[in-house]
Amino acid sequence: MSNTKSLQCTTDASLAIVKRNAKLVVFDCQCLECGEAKLCYVRNHLIQLKTDSWRCDECWDLIQRRNAQELLEQHLEKKRLEEERKQDALKRIGDYRRIQLSELKPISALCEVDKLLLAATIESLGAENLRTTVSLRSNFSLALSPSSKLDQEILHHLFKSNLLLLRAEESYEYVTFNSETGIEVDYYQATFEFAYTTEDLSQVLVAAKSKKDNINMLVSNAKFEHWCRQIQLEECLTYLRGRAELNNLAPPIGDKLVSILRACLVECSVSVMQYIIYKATESAAARTQKPQITRKHASNSILGNIERIFDKISNGSWQPYKSYRESIYPQSAIAKMFFDYVFKIDDGGFHQTVDELFNPYKLERTINKQCYSALGSIKTATLSITIHGINTK
Repeated sequence: MSNTKSLQCTTDASLAIVKRNAKLVVFDCQCLECGEAKLCYVRNHLIQLKTDSWRCDECWDLIQRRNAQELLEQHLEKKRLEEERKQDALKRIGDYRRIQLSELKPISALCEVDKLLLAATIESLGAENLRTTVSLRSNFSLALSPSSKLDQEILHHLFKSNLLLLRAEESYEYVTFNSETGIEVDYYQATFEFAYTTEDLSQVLVAAKSKKDNINMLVSNAKFEHWCRQIQLEECLTYLRGRAELNNLAPPIGDKLVSILRACLVECSVSVMQYIIYKATESAAARTQKPQITRKHASNSILGNIERIFDKISNGSWQPYKSYRESIYPQSAIAKMFFDYVFKIDDGGFHQTVDELFNPYKLERTINKQCYSALGSIKTATLSITIHGINTK
């Protein structure tokens, strides 16, 4: 009995040794790197084996280390190229700044329109130290203009006029250089330094807000009129986009729509145009309730609706209703500078047309010219007096 137990123990021990050390050599599965045959110690290894893509542990570790080294080298190369691009951009920006400063006019030589644009930029984007700007992207206080498009046009104009200088370290990523067009700036993200001293900028800001003695000259300035009309146009376009989006509409905003709005703004103020746009978009939104009318069809009808309502107002069949400025479309810095501070009328650019604001000063200028011309046309009169009996002519 004891012999039987001893034999059983020996057998179990032998099986345990075999179980621990037994392996299956799979000659059909070899490491893709070194050619070593796969060894399977348990059944699951054999079942899950992918014979066409197997690599041994040593080769797999080597590949992992090699991939990690390649990634590190790629990262270092990327950083090296980025640093090269940065240094090249900084050099080019520095060269451009030197050219700008060499061509900078004295602050007193700036035209009044550029001073107003500069004042609006200071008011909206000027940092506390009055030496640099915040970016349009980071500006959450007073808007520079009614739209992002006009914001960037203003900054582009001031930059090309050498009144703003790029902050190289903060903005080099937002600048590209082109052999044909020269420097190109992402005005939405870039930040700038003002080209003038803090004292000069303070004087510009104070003068922009003070009573104007040269309004007649301003209203006869084509650049001043251009910016005034552009401000009102962008007020309307921004309102149109907002009202359309609220109604889940997307009207195509192209040259045709812009030309219609410009024509309407000759006769209607922005406040009246917002009423027209409101009625036009609401009417278009109502069309989507009709069968077979898609939102695209409804969006495309907004332009026709604006023309129709404007015609009714022009013909006198509709009364022009003046809307109030909504809080989500606040007055911008440029509107304050070009309308409120020039004409001394609260939000005059919203409630009146450009011609209504300009005509009194144009008429006054015309009358003054006519008076001066009439004075010069008076013929010399022949007078005679008698002194002590002597007649003198």
